[in-house]
Amino acid sequence: MLRLTPDFARPRPQSKASTLRSIYDAASTGWQDGISRLGFIEAYAHLMHAAPPPGPEARVMDVGTGTGAFAQSWVNAHGAPKSLTLTDISPAMLAAAAKRLPRARTIPTALGAPIPDLPAQDVVICAHVIEHLDDPNMALKWLFEQLVPGGTLVLALSRPHWCTALVRWRWGNAAYTPETARGMLQQAGFNQISSHPFPAGPPARVSCGYIARRP
Repeated sequence: MLRLTPDFARPRPQSKASTLRSIYDAASTGWQDGISRLGFIEAYAHLMHAAPPPGPEARVMDVGTGTGAFAQSWVNAHGAPKSLTLTDISPAMLAAAAKRLPRARTIPTALGAPIPDLPAQDVVICAHVIEHLDDPNMALKWLFEQLVPGGTLVLALSRPHWCTALVRWRWGNAAYTPETARGMLQQAGFNQISSHPFPAGPPARVSCGYIARRP
């Protein structure tokens, strides 16, 4: 989900972060229906089925989970993991995700904030978060550090398109070509990086999926 995560950002007026958090809180009740109508549920399923299946003892974390659609797609594709952790800056979004995935641990926090007592994860998934940061490279490095060696990152990022420009007008997010995104992932330390374009509809125009491994 689209998310403002200010930990790696330049100092911003607190009112801006609070305002955007409030917008997401207010949008939480209709968010799942909206992304479903746009085809993101099918797009996420396509990406998750391309990810390598984890072992039976896998720990999975969804960073910026929104209403839990990305995490639910993972569970649908691979089954419930040993542990599932959901984080989000919006309490209302996180509450909606908790209803969808009641066995998950939920943590109201931004990407980059310390998470006490959280072990390294076998899989980290993250949809439309880092494009809201002033330093997305540091955000990718933080995601890298949450993984065990050999762990998998499943990522969805905005890509350049005139439709993305409309989204940027409201949310202020960046957009990255697949070539740029793969270079950023490599710079953060990932290898076995592959891009997975979404098959159809608005997701194919505004986003692209990526799978990468921590060596």
